[in-house]
Amino acid sequence: MHSRWYRFADLSAGTFHDMLHLRQSVLVVEQASPFPDLDGRDPVAQHLALYDGDAPTPVGYARIFGPDADTGTTSFGRLAVAPAWRGKALGRRLVAECLERLAQEWPEHDVQISAQLYLESFYGGFGFRRVSEIYDDVGIDHIDMRLSR
Repeated sequence: MHSRWYRFADLSAGTFHDMLHLRQSVLVVEQASPFPDLDGRDPVAQHLALYDGDAPTPVGYARIFGPDADTGTTSFGRLAVAPAWRGKALGRRLVAECLERLAQEWPEHDVQISAQLYLESFYGGFGFRRVSEIYDDVGIDHIDMRLSR
């Protein structure tokens, strides 16, 4: 298993298509959440893909963002792991690699995420704390969580 970071300008059409396919399969179809996954933010994100050996298709995905102009916090999201690869701690690996990259690029900025409510303890294991009430995001309960630097 190896990981690779991409800036949007460095993504080939095929690589970006494979990332979007994984995102759509997990975050829209599997979770029955018809939301606009293509939110216009991919061009300013850095994209992380996990690959099994030399396989060209990612089995895990996440994206990160630099400091938000309003909050000053960095963030990550759109975490997705292919169903056949679950139970192998790839979600933890994605989060750990995102946090490492954010700390390298923007070490002085807190990290704030929008998390599905059922993942509160998962993210809590990385030091995140809830900073909002529960809210509905396209039919799924979410909370904002923050990791202070």
